[in-house]
Amino acid sequence: MARTSRWSEADRAKLLKMVKSGVSEQEIRGKLQTKGAKAALRDMTAVEFAQQLKQAMVEAGDIKQETRKKEKAQAVSYKVTNTGRLTITDFSEITGAKEGASFSLEKPRGRSNAWRLVPVD
Repeated sequence: MARTSRWSEADRAKLLKMVKSGVSEQEIRGKLQTKGAKAALRDMTAVEFAQQLKQAMVEAGDIKQETRKKEKAQAVSYKVTNTGRLTITDFSEITGAKEGASFSLEKPRGRSNAWRLVPVD
């Protein structure tokens, strides 16, 4: 569960107005104080300043947030020939193996179903 912000929408609007008018970050952080852990006033931290400034810009419509669209990883399929050989055309590009390198195939270990291709020295 997300915690609530220590600053209200009005505080963020005030912060954005001060930034646009050219007030330095240190002065703004000094003016926007909050209560610390022991009820003593403390200045806004740089991280809090950046978070609240971004939120203020979103609220004002200066910047827009969109959900990140992940690209699906393209699954590459490889075929096994009728003689039992696996054809991997881009093997050297993927693994960085040099021409003439030798590999051995190891069975899956434990609960894994993954076969391992291990370089032979």
